[in-house]
Amino acid sequence: MKHETQQITQPFTVALLGNPNCGKSSVFNQLTGLRQKVGNFPGVTVDKKLGLIRLPGQRPVQLIDFPGTYSFYPTSIDERIVVQSLANPSDENYPDAAVYIADVTKLEKHLLLLTQLRDLGLPVILALNMSDVAEKEGMDVDEQTLSRRLEVPVVKLSGRTGFGIDALKHELQRLMEGPAYQRPPLFYHLSGQEKLLAEAIREIVPGASLYQALLVAHHYVWLPFLSEAQRKLISDLVANHGFQPLRSQVEETMQRYDKFTPVVQQSLSNVRSAARPITEKLDTLLTHRVAGPIIFFVVMLMVFQAIFTWAAYPMDLIEQFFAVSGEWVRSTLPDGWFTDLLTDGILAGLGGILVFIPQIAILFFLISLLEEVGYMARAAYLFDRLMQAFGLNGRSIVALISSSACAIP
Repeated sequence: MKHETQQITQPFTVALLGNPNCGKSSVFNQLTGLRQKVGNFPGVTVDKKLGLIRLPGQRPVQLIDFPGTYSFYPTSIDERIVVQSLANPSDENYPDAAVYIADVTKLEKHLLLLTQLRDLGLPVILALNMSDVAEKEGMDVDEQTLSRRLEVPVVKLSGRTGFGIDALKHELQRLMEGPAYQRPPLFYHLSGQEKLLAEAIREIVPGASLYQALLVAHHYVWLPFLSEAQRKLISDLVANHGFQPLRSQVEETMQRYDKFTPVVQQSLSNVRSAARPITEKLDTLLTHRVAGPIIFFVVMLMVFQAIFTWAAYPMDLIEQFFAVSGEWVRSTLPDGWFTDLLTDGILAGLGGILVFIPQIAILFFLISLLEEVGYMARAAYLFDRLMQAFGLNGRSIVALISSSACAIP
């Protein structure tokens, strides 16, 4: 990785990564402010959010907000985007460093991806989000122990309030201006078979680290940056080494958890107070297998009722406006085809479209409100298994139900 700052015009690229619903977007907005834009990752419709961070020095810092993912063993298109970008050192989105956002209140669940990311060979900063919530719940995090055991810098912050954002920028600045990055030992120790296979794949994929080569062995069938010739060579290597991807994945996951679970236990104290927080009680209720769906459909019923009730008055105003405008045009202009075009064509057509704006605006407002309070993530989790039977995921349930509103006269 390059750290020279003299007369460098190429931006220092930082990947923002984390599990879904870890508060990554809030941190992205705190870091970039209004200096951001939205594009797409190549070949897919998955959003790619780019932003600029202002740090001292001449070199610009570009932040890429990658889709949320749980590990480098993807189960969705969003997660595949992360793997194909980070398994290929030549990818246009390959970063110089990474900031990993973890929900400190659920730290153990978030460290699997962090340790995988660290093994890629990238400099990583661990940002413990929701530190304000953890403090209210009586959690005390020993940052020094966590940093020493994981061998990554650790920063406490809150994407909601902005606490710790300056400290995170300081760590990024120190990373850019510091000496060349020294890769720590791999968190996951490859077996002898995996190491031999990975070394052979590194001859086929130039620049790949040992763990990146192992990821290629797992995912070579669909990785888009591989040519057919490379794919054939890797397929032969996998067969010749007797590599079993599923078994390797399970062993890797178990080994990682065995190593970082004691780290979490040593780094956190006063993890739970005697009484469960109200948010945890609500979480249990909203995701209950029986009560959860009932609450969801009651919420959706209230949303639709609010849409049709609140939108009635502005819709009537829009209809009256175009009706009065049509009558005024008809009484002002002489009879003829032009008057008919204006009144029965243009004005009537605009009125027929614009009359739905209040309903659409209220729908988007209420859906955004439910997303902000975290309910939509729980609804997606609740219906994920059901929607998988139709080849969809849990996030499709709201769009599916919302579309039924078009059938209501």
